[in-house]
Amino acid sequence: MHPLIARYLSPETARETLQKEKDGAPLEPEERLFAQTAAAHPDKRSALMGGKGKRHLSSDAEAAVVFLAAYAATRAIAEDPALSAATAKARKALEEEGATEDETDAFIASILLEEAFGYEEEVESFDRTYVQEALGEVPALAALTREQVDALILGFEKAGRDETERNVRARISRALVNTAWGEGPTPINPEHMEALYESEIADKPEEELEASLRATVDFLQVLAKEGLIGPQRLSRLRAQLGDEEA
Repeated sequence: MHPLIARYLSPETARETLQKEKDGAPLEPEERLFAQTAAAHPDKRSALMGGKGKRHLSSDAEAAVVFLAAYAATRAIAEDPALSAATAKARKALEEEGATEDETDAFIASILLEEAFGYEEEVESFDRTYVQEALGEVPALAALTREQVDALILGFEKAGRDETERNVRARISRALVNTAWGEGPTPINPEHMEALYESEIADKPEEELEASLRATVDFLQVLAKEGLIGPQRLSRLRAQLGDEEA
């Protein structure tokens, strides 16, 4: 989890920082980034500060503190020597494909939130290498067209050994694409895999279940060869499916 997200998931800390900024007190670098993010999103700031003094956060205040923490972290990685180049390249790729600044921020924030909360194991340290890899996936994802996706699915389906396997490959690949990329290509994450498993794999007869799992792993490998999934992501997603070779 990025240190800035970890720090500002505490509403008290978030409010203290915004109060310091309002009072004109000197801010630390992390506080400055958080305050700048809140200034750029006054609706979120209002939702967070509006519940000040209340014992329990409203759902809007809870959403606001996560939003501001994640978006502040997107500013932080742009200044991180290890991630600044990858962040800039990802932003440029999204902007060249027509993404607005808000859409670009949301895309990168989703990567940071996945790193923080997307996997079952709790990792206190920030996995820069994983985030760097995820940012490196962005240019290929941003440039991906519907025609290219259809060609990938068709090629994957035709590579099946017989009609039964081709049908399974078609069903799995289309379901994963519709689940993960229904609103545009984004990094395939554990939530997408869980939704795919529940809708297309779970409760199937054993033989069909195994064929569906095999097709899922094979399709992920195809996407990896196209640069749409990095090695670390591929390994994590395969492990989620229980693939012993992950």
